[in-house]
Amino acid sequence: MVTITLLWSLLWVASANAEVTLPQPPVPVVDLGEQLSAKQKALLTGEIANLQKDSGFKVRVLTQKAESPGRAVRPYWGLDEKSILVVVNVYENNPLDFNIGSDVRPKLPRVFWQELQGRYGNQFYIQEHGRAQSLIETVKAIDISIRQGGRASVPGIPAEHWAFTFVLSICGGLVAGFASHGRGENEGFSWQGLLISSPLWFILFVAFGLGPVLTRTNDFVLILENIGGFLAGGLFAYLIPSPKRDTPGTNPS
Repeated sequence: MVTITLLWSLLWVASANAEVTLPQPPVPVVDLGEQLSAKQKALLTGEIANLQKDSGFKVRVLTQKAESPGRAVRPYWGLDEKSILVVVNVYENNPLDFNIGSDVRPKLPRVFWQELQGRYGNQFYIQEHGRAQSLIETVKAIDISIRQGGRASVPGIPAEHWAFTFVLSICGGLVAGFASHGRGENEGFSWQGLLISSPLWFILFVAFGLGPVLTRTNDFVLILENIGGFLAGGLFAYLIPSPKRDTPGTNPS
């Protein structure tokens, strides 16, 4: 669960256990957890500086182990209503935490931070890519989202998430295809059946299939693949012979 309002209190409790000296003059990336290379620090520093120059929003990064600077980071960085603090707690299963200013919330609501933490802070991502890459991708997602004027979902869609939406698109097509079977002997296609079943296939295809892709990426290949999956599923289901469409056989006399 994303810790936003309570992060300051957690940092303050940790600071009681150890005194931490912050580098002077202030730098936007403080790597007390020793997770970043010099090149990665420079990359994050440049990205953060450009975002602050272009948008006025201030992103700051802190990695930490057992020791924490606590509330000292607030005057150190001059954090205010337009600030975003990204904290990486090295010893936590999900290392990502955030503290956001009040002016940030209308642009990037709580659901955004929950998805961001779940995507780049989960154990599988950390084990495969490492904490440094997790932090870099997190800051990149924040940068893109602010430059777009705000988002309710994290930009980009992981491969496993897209695969799930693709399967649901196919399922929506199967429902639509089966429902389109004609009910009478001479009825080939049933618009009525398609419309009656529309709430189900619409939810599968649009709400859970195509919708999550459209809100997270403008990659036309992924979008077309989901549409193609829906159409292919529908055609396959429609072409499967239905008992009500079979031509009656002639019984021997």
